[in-house]
Amino acid sequence: MVYTTPKSYLDLINLYLNTLDVKRSEYNLNKNRLATGLKKLNDTNKSIAELKIKLTELQPQLAKKSEELKVALVKVNADKAIANEKEKVVSAEAEIVNKKASEAKAISDDAEADLNAAKPELEAAEAALKSLDKSAIVELKSFANPPSAVKMVLEAVMILLQEKKSDDWTAIKVVLGDVGGFMNRLLTYDVSKTPESVLAKVRKSHLNLPEFNPADVGKQS
Repeated sequence: MVYTTPKSYLDLINLYLNTLDVKRSEYNLNKNRLATGLKKLNDTNKSIAELKIKLTELQPQLAKKSEELKVALVKVNADKAIANEKEKVVSAEAEIVNKKASEAKAISDDAEADLNAAKPELEAAEAALKSLDKSAIVELKSFANPPSAVKMVLEAVMILLQEKKSDDWTAIKVVLGDVGGFMNRLLTYDVSKTPESVLAKVRKSHLNLPEFNPADVGKQS
């Protein structure tokens, strides 16, 4: 299972948009180069038509002009070959851009699905937070040696709040000492702004533990 956050989802969308903008710029640049090559080709063809009209008038210089015409035709063919190659490159790059865009959309869709799946749990957690009262916090900080499940849950909370001594009960009690401030931090906690490294840490250290179960913890406090 892949865990993500709204922030990482938005970062992914921004990455997709930036990549698409870069590839579009590259595509437009190559398209303009192709247009320039084709313009040169059209201009040269026009010059050739004008030369044919003047051939009868410039018969004495026919041989000389014929040689110049050969040189011009060589250049035209070279420009056309270059233009064709550039067109192939542009087409190939456009195909790559479309492929990357499809891949990015697939990733975005997966992230959105994960986010939608997590919403009910997030809403349940928010509802549980709103049901807390100060007496519950006062009870917790009164423990000299708290039950293991209580300590385990509060350690996870301290990690999420990015407290340095998340595994020290004395330090945890100091945080709990400001009951109003602690409850406000919980009620205003924005999970979308939590660094992925913090979420990964709490998943690894606590959420994956079999004993990290709300029903079991509730029996102890």
